[in-house]
Amino acid sequence: MFLDAFRVPADNSGWERAGKRGKRVGPDYLYQQWIKGEGPAPFVRDIPLTAKAVWDMPRAIRAGHHRNWVTSLTEEHLESITELSGQFNQVQGKIDVQFSEADADVVSQKTIMGCTTTGAAKYDRLIRAFKPDVVLVEEAGEILESHVLTALAPTVKQLVLIGDHKQLRPKINNYALSVEKGEGFDLNCSLFERLINQGARHATLHKQHRMAPQISVFARELTYPHLLDGPKTSGRPEILGVQDRVVFLNHGRQEDSDKQLRDRRDAGLKESKKNVFEAEMVLRCVKYLGQQGYASDRIVVLTPYLGQLRVLRDLFSKNNHDPALSEMDKNELIRAGLLSDAAAKLDKKPLRVSTIGLFGLFFEREPS
Repeated sequence: MFLDAFRVPADNSGWERAGKRGKRVGPDYLYQQWIKGEGPAPFVRDIPLTAKAVWDMPRAIRAGHHRNWVTSLTEEHLESITELSGQFNQVQGKIDVQFSEADADVVSQKTIMGCTTTGAAKYDRLIRAFKPDVVLVEEAGEILESHVLTALAPTVKQLVLIGDHKQLRPKINNYALSVEKGEGFDLNCSLFERLINQGARHATLHKQHRMAPQISVFARELTYPHLLDGPKTSGRPEILGVQDRVVFLNHGRQEDSDKQLRDRRDAGLKESKKNVFEAEMVLRCVKYLGQQGYASDRIVVLTPYLGQLRVLRDLFSKNNHDPALSEMDKNELIRAGLLSDAAAKLDKKPLRVSTIGLFGLFFEREPS
C-alpha cells in the first residue's frame, strides 16, 4: 500500500516532470510531499485507489510512520556495520599475525630491543618472540606496576629497575585509588617503590656529578640528606648577568586554560594550562641571556604543560626564535591540529623547548 502510494508514475514521453516551484520530480518526490503533510499533486489521478488511505492520513500519523521506518533502517545499518566490523577485525587479526611472524623473525636475530611501556603491552607477541633474558626498566619510579608486569615474558631471568622512588609517581586518572588518598588501593605506587618499601635490596647513588653545589643543596635539604657533590661540580664559571645560579621569580598573574589541548601525563584533566605572562617573561630572559653572549643552543626552556609549550613556541616564533621541539611534543601538537607536518620540520634555531617526562623499557637477550 505504501509503496504504491509513493511510487512516481513512469513517463515515457521523454519530458521531465516538474512539481511545485518548477523543481524536477525525483523518485522520492511523492514521499517528501507525504512527509510534509501535503497531497500527491500533480499525480492525484495516478494514485491507485488502494493507496488513497495513505494520503488521507493526518500529519502526526505520517510522522510516526516516518520515525519507525528511520529507526528500522538505522538498526539494519547498524547490524550490517557490526557484521562488517567483525569481519574486518578477523581479517585484520590474520594480517597482524602474518606481519608479526615476519617481525618476529627480524627481532629474533637482534640482541637488544627498546620500546616504551605502551609498546611493550601493544607488541607483546614480538617481545615473547624475542625471548628476552633481561628486562631493563628506565624511569621505573614513574611506571605503573601493571605495565612492568605485562613486559615480563616467561623467558625473563633478571629484572633491572632504574629510577627514583622518592620522585614522581605514575599517573592514574582516579584520585580515590591513589597513594595520596590513603585508602590502601595505591595503584600509582610503582613496582619499583613497592619493592623498596618492602625492604628489597637496591643501590642508590650518593654522589652527583651534574649539578653545581648551589643547585644540589635543594635536593640535599628536601630529599637526599646524604647526597655528595662530585669534585667537578665546583669551580664552574658563574652565569653572566645574574647574581645566583638559582633564581625564583614570584608574580600574581593567574594561569589560564587551553581547551584545545590535554596533557598526556594528566589524563584526568580535560584541558591544559598556560600563562601568557610567564611565557613573555621567559622570552625576556632568553633575550637577556643572549645579550650576555649565550647562544640559543646553550639555553633550554622546560615547562610541565603542553598548553604552555604551545604559547612559548608561538611567542618565540614571532620573535625570530623558531624553537626545537622534542619529537613527542611535536606529535602532540600535530595530533591536536595546532602544528602542521611542514611547520614541525622548520626548526631553524636550536633553542630547545620541551615538556617534562619520558620513560621506556629495554630488553636484552643472551647471544645464541
